[in-house]
Amino acid sequence: MAKWVHSDVLDNGISAIKANANKQVLLKAYTPGDSYSTVNGTSKLAEVAMASGDYTLGSGSGSSRTLTTAAGKSATASASSGASPDLHIAFVDTVNSKVLWVTDVQDQAVALNNPVNFPPLVYTAVQPT
Repeated sequence: MAKWVHSDVLDNGISAIKANANKQVLLKAYTPGDSYSTVNGTSKLAEVAMASGDYTLGSGSGSSRTLTTAAGKSATASASSGASPDLHIAFVDTVNSKVLWVTDVQDQAVALNNPVNFPPLVYTAVQPT
């Protein structure tokens, strides 16, 4: 299960996602470092628009910080996955053509034109140890 963040997030923190990720994309497969065009191409199963109000910054355990995505986001699948896809959700900046954050989610088959409900996700930025 691949997870990945853009250097903008590493350099500027989780606020970079809140300020710039304006689309959430469900992917049937992901390899760390996949390009923006790959994420928006043949791997895309569904997508939903995001706005800065769809993200909440907060405190995690200890002195970590969290970014939580809004619940209730849904879309219609624009493609199908196989029986055992390697599902991921990518948060992308469509203005600057960047993939900002990718995380894995529970695998399940996705059928064309079926509803896709995006779960609320949490990105945690931890204090260095």
